[in-house]
Amino acid sequence: MKHEVGEYLIGTVYNVKPYALFLRFEDGSEGLLHISEICDSYIRDIEKYGVVGDQLKVVVISIDPSNGFLRVSYKRVPKEESFTTHSNAIRKAPESNKSDFAPLEEKLPEWIEATLKKAKEEENK
Repeated sequence: MKHEVGEYLIGTVYNVKPYALFLRFEDGSEGLLHISEICDSYIRDIEKYGVVGDQLKVVVISIDPSNGFLRVSYKRVPKEESFTTHSNAIRKAPESNKSDFAPLEEKLPEWIEATLKKAKEEENK
């Protein structure tokens, strides 16, 4: 399968190095998730973000034209779309139900109300 820059994929970690996680995708293609593309803060131990067998949702940021090897990013996946099976991960797979897919126009007033309510609760603490 030919991939494109900007495409979202779920990959399985097959190798861990101090500087990167190596991922294999469903179609057999492979990619590198460099430590700098995991998060913006300092990472002392990359295994706190992924070990062999973990799955992560990543976005393709470049493709080697000679061999199709992908360079991917975890931190560039929008927070609400992020996914990882790693047990120590900061961000877990989002839970969803049918109402989450309602058109933005219908959901926006509800989201605004919930955000304002949460802000008021925080203010009153």
